Amino acid sequence: MKVLHKFSNALESATLWIIAAALAVMTVVVFAQVVFRELSASLPWSEELARYLMVYLTYLGISVGVKRKSHIAVEAVTRKFPLKVQNAVEIITNIACIVCCVIIVLYGIQLVNITMMQKSPALRMPMGIAYFSLVLGGILMIIQFLINTLDTLIDLFRGGNGGEVVS
Repeated sequence: MKVLHKFSNALESATLWIIAAALAVMTVVVFAQVVFRELSASLPWSEELARYLMVYLTYLGISVGVKRKSHIAVEAVTRKFPLKVQNAVEIITNIACIVCCVIIVLYGIQLVNITMMQKSPALRMPMGIAYFSLVLGGILMIIQFLINTLDTLIDLFRGGNGGEVVS
């Protein structure tokens, strides 16, 4: 498990660096566009680039949220149950999320293949690159959900806190 945790932490760290770089580029591009508009000029590609970077930021950020288990959840009911039941519910939830992510990845791959010949209006880049964010984010989420599920399974079979109710 330590190897998986090291891999998960390395993946999160790399993802956070990519997010930081994309956010920095997006900030500079949007700031430059504002300056150019004040000078009665324009950067026609800036809005499109900022939009695509934001999409990538979103999908990459979702995977970090999955690793940290920081996404919104309704825990009011499950917290009333013993830890083993809470773990079982978490495993079922993670499996459902993995299934959804697999669907996103599979349809994302189809979308990338279909749109690879289509060019974006301003940047003239293949639209498949923009849609690849679905595939990349989905794969990262699947990895993190799998590791979270394995952790929960191990906790479930080790007995957790002996079945006490955690509130």
